[in-house]
Amino acid sequence: MNNSRTERWRQLLSPHRVGDPPHRTPLDTPDERTEFDKDYDRIVFSSAFRSLHDKTQVFPLSTSDYTRTRLTHSIEASCVGRSLGQLAGRSLQAQDVDVDPSRLGTIVAAACLAHDIGNPPFGHSGEAAIQHWVERNFPSFEFVEKKDAKHPFAMESEWKDLASFEGNAQGFRILNRLQSRNRDGGLRYTVATVGAMSKYPRPSVLPRGRERDKARISEKKFGFFQDDAQLAGEVYRKLGLLEREPYVFSRHPLAFLVEAADDICYAIIDLEDSGKLGLIPMETVCSLMEDVAALQPKFKPLKDKVDWESRLGRARAGAIFALIQECVTAFAEHVMAMEAGSFEQSLVSARPEAGERLKTITNITREKGYWSERVLQIEAAGFQTLGGLLDRFAPAVLADKPNKEQEKLRQLLPLEFFQRPGPYVESRQEAIERLTPYQRLLCVTDYVSGMTDGFAVELYQRLSGIKLPQ
Repeated sequence: MNNSRTERWRQLLSPHRVGDPPHRTPLDTPDERTEFDKDYDRIVFSSAFRSLHDKTQVFPLSTSDYTRTRLTHSIEASCVGRSLGQLAGRSLQAQDVDVDPSRLGTIVAAACLAHDIGNPPFGHSGEAAIQHWVERNFPSFEFVEKKDAKHPFAMESEWKDLASFEGNAQGFRILNRLQSRNRDGGLRYTVATVGAMSKYPRPSVLPRGRERDKARISEKKFGFFQDDAQLAGEVYRKLGLLEREPYVFSRHPLAFLVEAADDICYAIIDLEDSGKLGLIPMETVCSLMEDVAALQPKFKPLKDKVDWESRLGRARAGAIFALIQECVTAFAEHVMAMEAGSFEQSLVSARPEAGERLKTITNITREKGYWSERVLQIEAAGFQTLGGLLDRFAPAVLADKPNKEQEKLRQLLPLEFFQRPGPYVESRQEAIERLTPYQRLLCVTDYVSGMTDGFAVELYQRLSGIKLPQ
């Protein structure tokens, strides 16, 4: 038995909970696996997870019941993630590391379930809409030198948090602050689940003002806001992740499996949805999936005298199975580098043939699906919707002496969004006044980014006078 690696994995799979007081230990629970099952259940029962049913995956506000939403995508990614985690656990056992494969499967499944929980309405277009609004209203950080400049940010990292608004960072915030916001750690998920979910464990501004290292996949985006940095640091240090620079960490090894599950489902399932909506010919869809499935020599496609649904089902299952096998192989080959914090590429790209076939799929889907006229029109409307909501709510919350209209807008924002850990504050004015301007803006983006596509459009229309409440 490899005792040193086994001990390392015991730390990486720690069932300690975020924000728990130091004296409390997971030994209170006789079976640690139940701790990770609780994570899974808490995510399922959270309001943020339920709202994913009306959030864009690729095709906004689709009238088709078949087309995936963020909710169905997350559930499918969770299924793939569980398989990846269990198989990765077996590969570790084959390397003489004492781990429980089912435990890895549960952690990865829970992290996959929550990986998109911070995405705003209209998907990545919603992120861009929030970024555009911040850049339009606060175009640079030069105001630091101007004593009379009226900006809500005290440091560059605060401005960058919102000027580069990131769904991954919002997801960390939802899990660890916005759910059960009266206590430190929110719903207090295990640090193992939070670590597995964290693809980009770094802040929005890197130390010494350096640019991100493009050779490091963990620096491609950022994973937590300045407001949550202390909590993030505590989580990642408890897991023993390599801290290259202050608050800049290596990935948790299981985060590579979560990313792989997302990559697999994004490529294969978005291709399928594009075919179902008639944007890509079904023959092309099936052929592309069968090409991926052929990575496993035993795959047998259905081509003669079958309906499209049957052929598509076989091709989809074969492609997902083949990609799971490829990613588990890559994990087994590179896991020691992951443990040391030196591995910096996706599992799919670590298998060149699989990576090239997936790249072909994503290029076609992007051209025919993501850039289709209907999608672009709704995404453009999403810019107006989210920008319009921020135009109304942000000034109302930032104002020290709100006017009558701003007072009404403040009343529309649920009081819970202004609460911090500690005693509940019943006065809306008092709750807002104790927050810095930056924190007030975060409360607004918490509210707007948590909306479903449909609710965001409905509320914008009502506030604009285009449509009145029934």
